[in-house]
Parts: sequence; structure tokens; C-alpha cells
Amino acid sequence: MPAGALQSSDQALEQDQGWVRTLSVLPAYRRHGVGAALLRRAFTVYAAKGRRSAGLGVDLANPTSPATLYRSVGLGEVRWTDMCERVVPAAGV
Repeated sequence: MPAGALQSSDQALEQDQGWVRTLSVLPAYRRHGVGAALLRRAFTVYAAKGRRSAGLGVDLANPTSPATLYRSVGLGEVRWTDMCERVVPAAGV
């Protein structure tokens, strides 16, 4: 069974950027270098594809404090974004 997984996306190709869509590490393996290793591997793949940078979004309310991990592999904040949401009830409910 894998300790973690990283999923990339092509959503930032117009900026010549690799994009980490999701990064997940099982609780028993957190703080053991799994997330950092997955991110470094993704950066290597992006560089091999000629991408000039890598990016991802961060949920600052995440209780696992992912920003510490991201900074440890060289990622830095470039902008803050607010997200808006609305509940749309399903038809017939």
C-alpha cells in the first residue's frame, strides 16, 4: 500500500508551470519525508518537461499545517485568494 500520492494537472501550462493538484500522505507516514519526496519527484518531472516553475494551492485551514512542508521544499507564497461557495440544492430534494 502506498504511503502517499501526488496528482499533477496541466492547468497552468500557459504559465509554463507544473501544477500539483493534490498531495496526500497517510497519517502514519506524515512528518517522515514522504510528502517532500513526492514534491521533489514532481519538480524533477516538471523540469524534464521544460516547465520553469511549479505551483499548488494551499488550504490554510488544513489542520496538518501543509505550508511548513511546502516551504521546506522551496515553495513560497505568491498570492492570497479568497474562495466563495454557495450550496445549490439538488432538484427534487
